[in-house]
Parts: sequence; structure tokens; C-alpha cells
Amino acid sequence: MKRAHCAQLFFAVVALVAAVALPGAGVAQPAAPGQGEAQLKALVEQAKKEPDTVNGSMTRVLLSTNELIRQGTDMFNKTYGLRKSFNIVEGTDNIFTNQMVASLDIGAKPKLAFYTTNASEMQMFVSGGYVDYVKDWEQILAEVNPRVKSGEVKPAQISRAGFAGYAFAHSNRLKGVGYNTKLASPDNLPRTYAEIADPKYKGQYAIEPWTSHWDALAFTYYPDNLDKFLDVLNGVGKGAYVVAQSHSLLPRMAQGEFKFMTMNAEVMADFVNKNPGAPLDYYFMNDITLLETTMMFVPKNGPAPATGLLWVMFLTRPDVQALRWADAPNVMYGDQPFDKAMKDKLNGKNVWDWQMNDETTAYWK
Repeated sequence: MKRAHCAQLFFAVVALVAAVALPGAGVAQPAAPGQGEAQLKALVEQAKKEPDTVNGSMTRVLLSTNELIRQGTDMFNKTYGLRKSFNIVEGTDNIFTNQMVASLDIGAKPKLAFYTTNASEMQMFVSGGYVDYVKDWEQILAEVNPRVKSGEVKPAQISRAGFAGYAFAHSNRLKGVGYNTKLASPDNLPRTYAEIADPKYKGQYAIEPWTSHWDALAFTYYPDNLDKFLDVLNGVGKGAYVVAQSHSLLPRMAQGEFKFMTMNAEVMADFVNKNPGAPLDYYFMNDITLLETTMMFVPKNGPAPATGLLWVMFLTRPDVQALRWADAPNVMYGDQPFDKAMKDKLNGKNVWDWQMNDETTAYWK
């Protein structure tokens, strides 16, 4: 693949596309009156003929408790005059999508009516033929989501290029840096990932065992100089105080055991929200901020396609999105206070998403 000037070109695209919906994004045009009404009515009628108990996979941070799932289900049924009961299966998202792929590959039907995945993997399901295109999806979505119908939110902010009409976005995960506000500030901490390897930070930070943000860094800045990138990783690894998941390390960082750590920003936002007064905050690096998007979709030949599609679209509505907590931010079209706070921190940063990069999309194909 040609990767020359990848970062420069990509960030120019993101500045235009990033309907990560940062402040200043263009205003969408309202849907024409009457469009989508017939399609939505037909979808509801089809859903009435499908089983009332529907199994599906959904990232639990979106509706994080059984009570919130019940609330969302009640809102869904009241809106469409249905009597559905959603059974959200427990487990890792890719276990269920792997089972879906295996079933469809042998000509069997997938077991679940809807699935969850990352945007980085969605393209494989589209190109592999595991999900069908939703005809008239923009018109149907406008009838389901009042913010889309009013023009406040663009359909492309919910179902993006590359899988528009195949999958729908609901929340994000973002790689950032958490720190103890009593011990440090962004002014005296690394502002690029490469700077973490500087020996002056040795023993002052923790890192998580995930590789996704390091992968993105390599693809963007070191595609033709991986030896230098490996030197950076070597320095970061040698200088780390500890390697562990942020959930277990946040209380220790709050107590001053170390100054900062690479982590998912939403984990920090949620921790501070639940522990007011904790001396913790987060920031995003200047070189790259990896954004991962949680997508939901209806599989090909699924057991309840109409119900599944209605549910996946319904979860984008503002009243359902309001049930989210801070550990499920939506920087694409979310309007909760923690969404807006995260968008403010993202302003001016180099937001990088696997699916937003044309060359990476070609790679996944």
C-alpha cells in the first residue's frame, strides 16, 4: 500500500469529515416531509410478525445495567406498539461475530438478531457479505431519530462512509493520557507518544496491555521506519512503572503512586464522575488520538431482521442516548455534558480512526 504522507492527508480529511461532530461541523439539511414514513410503517408491521423474544449482542456500556435495558425496551415498545423482550447475551463482541461468520459460511442462520463490533472490523463484514445494505436507510433513520429529521444530526454521523447503510454508530472509545492533578499537569507531561520513551519519565507512568493506539502510531508515523518505532516501544516498555488495566490502576494513581498513564479517556471520565474530588484528569496527545467507534448491525439472514434494525436505529435516538453513562461517550453526535467535555478536549487534536483512513480501508478489504 502507498503510505506516503498518510498522516498529512488523513488529518486533512478528518478536519472535513470529522463529523466526530466537533464544534463547527456543518449543519445537516432536514429530511423532506413524509419521506421514510411508509418504510418505517412497513418495518414495524414486519417486526410484529417476528418473535417477541429477541436475542442480540450489545456493548453493555451503552445500556450498562439490566434496569437501563428494561427502560430502553419499554421506550421501544411504547414507541412502535410492540411487545418485544430483548435478551442481551453476555460475552466478548468478537466471539459472537466469529460465530455469525462461521454460521453464514456454512449456509446456516446466525443466532442473534443484531451484533456489536468496532468500526475497524465492520468493513470485513461488509466486504465479506455478512450484512445486507439497508435500502432507504437515511429516510428510515430520519423517522426514527428526531435529531436526524430536524437536520441537527447528519445521517453520515451515525452510519459513516465505508459502511453507510450497513451499520450504525452508538458510542466511542478514545485513547488518551490520565494523570494525577496534584503531581503533574499536561504542561510537564509528554505531549506525544514518542516522548514517553524519554528517560526523564522513567518510573513515573503506567501503560495498559493493549496495542491498538501503538499500532495506529506505527501506521501513521513510522510505516517506512519501523526500527525507529520499535526503539520507541522499547523505551516506553523499559521506563514503565507497571503494566496493567486502568480500572485497577486508577485508585493507585489517585493516591500518588505514579503520575500518569496511557488509557481509554472514557474510563477516566467515568471514574471521576463516580468519585468527585479525585485528583485525576485526562488529556489527548498532540501527535495522534485513536478513536474507536462501536457499531451495531443486523446480520444477513438473521432471525428477526425488522426488529433488529428498528432496535439498532432506535438506540441512536436522543432519549435513549441520554441513558448512557460517562464510560460510553459519543463524540459523533452525542449531546450529553460528558460528550461535550470530551469534544472540547479533542478540539484541535489529530483524531485517527482506522475506518476513516482510505488506505486502511483498502487494507481491511
